[in-house]
Amino acid sequence: MIYLSSSARRRISLCNINYSPEGIYHPNRTMNEYDFLYMTEGSWDIIEENTHYPIKKGELLILEPGKHHYSLTKCSPGMRNMFLHCSSLPEDNLPSPGALRLHKLTDCSNNPQIAALFQQIIEVYWSEQEHSQLRLGALLDLLLCELAVPEKETDLSSWRDPVVKNILHLFYLHTERFYSLEELSEFSSLSVRALSGRFRRATGSSVHQYQLALKLKLSQEEISLYPHRGLKDIALSLGFYDEFQFSRLFKRQFGYSPSQKMSCHTDASE
Repeated sequence: MIYLSSSARRRISLCNINYSPEGIYHPNRTMNEYDFLYMTEGSWDIIEENTHYPIKKGELLILEPGKHHYSLTKCSPGMRNMFLHCSSLPEDNLPSPGALRLHKLTDCSNNPQIAALFQQIIEVYWSEQEHSQLRLGALLDLLLCELAVPEKETDLSSWRDPVVKNILHLFYLHTERFYSLEELSEFSSLSVRALSGRFRRATGSSVHQYQLALKLKLSQEEISLYPHRGLKDIALSLGFYDEFQFSRLFKRQFGYSPSQKMSCHTDASE
């Protein structure tokens, strides 16, 4: 396990795509920064401090600063990878609060975000876009968060299941509607039963319960921000049938009505 501090933003010194039609050896070197290697085609057996790390398509290997790494054999012909070199921080490798926990070798084949973030980082680096260093730092932070392991590794995070993750994106992008299990089943190409079980294992809730809790939580924020906004407008904007259904569910969830919450915020703003 590798611990990466989140106390400061890291700087990317180099990133690119490697392709070898015939196969090449990995450079024999010891670096003073991290080398993130994401394999998009083929395989490679890389050694770090006498430990072998066979990496194949869809996997990511992190080579650490101050450690000798190399290969004894060439990568497979047609190998293609994306890599980036980034700075280390003094607090790295300390299990301190806020530190990100990453595996040395991670199977990313079920997380398309990893490849997408690598591609964006490489594009920004070489195209010299405006505010490129700020963009690179933000993209690297997102990449590290995607790779981070939950504190309880046995927990199934809803955002780590690619199918559930795509469904949650729908919920957050289209808060004006409720999705049925049948719609989401078609969207995810899974049976209703399979999707229902998978969603519950990942989130601990049913599809309907999750959407309802999310919308009621969002409604609290809407009322706080816009205390003079009509209940009907809020209800319809979040997919409820009308303000009466919304008010009933709101009170059941929080123990007070949305009108009472509106009144509190109205009085406070006057």
